[in-house]
Amino acid sequence: MSRNRDIRGFFNKAAGSNTSSQSKLPTSSLPARDLRSPISSPRTPSKPTPKPRDRTDEIKGSDDEDGDSDDSLESISAFVGQKGPALYQRDLNLTCTPKAKRIASSSASHLKSPLTIQPKHKFDLKYLINHARQSDRADESARRADELINQSEEDDANGQILTELQNDPTLLQKTAKELLDNDEEDAKGDKLMRAMNRTKVDGSRSACYFFNLEKPLIRPLRKSFPQKGAKGCWACLANSRTRDQAVILGLPHTIASKGRALPDELFLWVLDEVCVERNAQLRVQYCNLVTLCPDSITRLVAESRLYSMLEKLDGPKYSRAQKNTKLQTFLKLEDPYPRRDWTGLVTFLELLERMAPNLSASSAIGAIQLLLRMALDPLVSTTVRAEHAAAMEALVGTLPKHGTPQWNEACEAISSYLFKSVDDPVHQVIPINHMPKTTAKLLDLRRRMAAVALFQDTNMSSQSIDVTLTLDDIVDRLDSDDFRISKSTDFETLRALITLLDTVIGSGGFIMRQHLSSTPTKSSGPNSPNSKEEASRNFDADVDGLTFRLKVIHDKIHDSTLLSRKVTKASIDLVSKRLTYAVRTRPPPKTSIYDPEPKEDANVPKQRAFMKNWALKKAERSAATTSASASAVLANGDSCL
Repeated sequence: MSRNRDIRGFFNKAAGSNTSSQSKLPTSSLPARDLRSPISSPRTPSKPTPKPRDRTDEIKGSDDEDGDSDDSLESISAFVGQKGPALYQRDLNLTCTPKAKRIASSSASHLKSPLTIQPKHKFDLKYLINHARQSDRADESARRADELINQSEEDDANGQILTELQNDPTLLQKTAKELLDNDEEDAKGDKLMRAMNRTKVDGSRSACYFFNLEKPLIRPLRKSFPQKGAKGCWACLANSRTRDQAVILGLPHTIASKGRALPDELFLWVLDEVCVERNAQLRVQYCNLVTLCPDSITRLVAESRLYSMLEKLDGPKYSRAQKNTKLQTFLKLEDPYPRRDWTGLVTFLELLERMAPNLSASSAIGAIQLLLRMALDPLVSTTVRAEHAAAMEALVGTLPKHGTPQWNEACEAISSYLFKSVDDPVHQVIPINHMPKTTAKLLDLRRRMAAVALFQDTNMSSQSIDVTLTLDDIVDRLDSDDFRISKSTDFETLRALITLLDTVIGSGGFIMRQHLSSTPTKSSGPNSPNSKEEASRNFDADVDGLTFRLKVIHDKIHDSTLLSRKVTKASIDLVSKRLTYAVRTRPPPKTSIYDPEPKEDANVPKQRAFMKNWALKKAERSAATTSASASAVLANGDSCL
C-alpha cells in the first residue's frame, strides 16, 4: 500500500487499539520509519515483524520532539481548496542535517574581534572640527574689521567735539549743565565740571615726537642691490632669486668669519635693509653680518648714517643746523602711531648696542644724542624701553675713561645738547629718567645733565658735580620762585624740578666733601676719627635741613583731590624719605615711651602767659561791647515810651 495515505486514518486506528490490549497492525500498513536512520535510496521496504505498542511510547515525528514535524503535515489550505487528497511532495532537506536558526556568514572562517565595530563616517571628525574653527575665526576677523572701521569713524567725530570742549571751558560747563537736564541749581553743573577737571588728564601738555605723525607709505622705499660689490667670493649674493636663501643659510656670515672683508657697497646696503626687512631670519643674519665687520663700522657708521637708517621708519632727517635749534612740540595724543609695526626699531636698537664697542668717540656721542632725542617720544616708554636702555648703556661705556678731560668734554657736549633742544623741565627730565643707573659713568652723566637742567647753566657739566656744587646752591634754588606754592603753580613742572633735584643730590657727596675740608684743625688731620665723626654729624644735620625744607613745600600743597597735586606731593615725600633713610650716615633716632621726657623750653612759659593775657583782654573787650549794645537798646526803649 502506498505511503501517501491520509494521516486521519492513522489516528482512527490508534483510537481503536485502545480497546484491545493486544492488537495487530493491518498488513497493508507499513512500519514507522525512524527519521534518524539514513535513507540511501527509495526501495520497497520489507515487512517487519509486528510488535506490540505501549501507550507510553512516543510517536516518532510528533510535536513533542525537538525536530520540525510540521513538514510531514499537509497544509490546511488543501482541505479548503482541494476536494481530494493532495499529492505528497518529498522534502529535499530530509537527507541533510537541519540548519540552525542563526547561520554564520561565508566569512566565518576569518577570526573577528568580539568588540563592536563602529561604522566609519563619511567625513573625518577632526577635519569637521578644524573647518568649524576656521569658519569661526573668519567670522571673528570680519567682525573686528567692521568694529575698527566704525570706531575710526566715531573717533574722528568725537575727537573734534572733545577738542572743542577742551579749548572752551564755558562750553564744557554748558555741556555739564545739559547733562543734568537744565537743573535749576547751577551749582550742580559747576560741581560736575570740577569733578571732571579733577579726574581728567591735562590735554594742554605737549610732547616731542621723533617719528612722523602722518601715515607712512605701505612699502618703504628700498635701495636696489649693488651688483658691483657682488664679485669674487661674494658672487653668491648676485642672484636675486637665491640671495635670501643664501643669507638665511649663513653663507655670507661664514665667508666673513674666515677673514674676507665685506665690500663697502654691500655693507651699506645691509644697513639700509635691517630696519625695513620683514623676514625675522634675514634681520638676524644681517645683524650678525654687520657685527663681523668692525673696521667698516668704525669707518662708515656715523651719526648721519644712523639717521638715514631711521628714515626708513619715517624718522627725522639729519641736519647739523638742527643741533642748536629747539625741537618742535605737539599736543599730546592718545595714539600718535596707530597700527604701526615697530619691529624694525627694535632691530635698530639691538644692532646699535652690538655696534657700540666699534664706534668712534664722535659717532658714539652722536648716537647718544640721537637716543636722547628719541627718548622724548612717549613711544620709548611704552614699546622699546628695555632696548633703548641697553643701547644707551653700551654707548656710554665706549666713551673715554671716567674722570679724564675727554670724559668731561663728552659730558658737556651731551648735556648742552639736551639743554638747548628743550626748555621745559617736564621734557628735560624724561631722557634723564630713561637712562639706567648701572655704572659710575651713567650716574655721573645723569647728575651733570640734571644739574644743567636744574640750574640752567651749561658750565655745571664741565666738571664733577661733587666738585662744582655746594649746599648753598641747593638752598638758594629751593628758595627761588619755582619752588613756591601759589595759585599759579604748575604742579607738573614742580614735580619735574623735584626729580631733577633728587638726581643732582644723589648720595650727597658734595656736602660730605665740604664738611671734611672744613673740619680738620691744627691738632687733628682730615683722616682722624674725631674729624670724620664730626663731619658725619654735620652732614646729617644738613640733610635734615633739606628734608625739612621739602616738608614745608609738601605741607603747603592743598590736595583737594586733584591728581596732579597728589602726584607732586607723593614725589616730594619719596625724596624726603630717601634723604632720611638712604643718604644720612645714620638713621634718625627713634623715640620710645620709656625715654625720659624732653626738657621744656624756657620760652614755653612766656608764650603761655602771653596767650593767657591775650585771651583775657579779648574776653573783656567782648563783654564791654555786649554791655554797650544792651544799654543802647534800653535807651531806645525809654525814648519810645
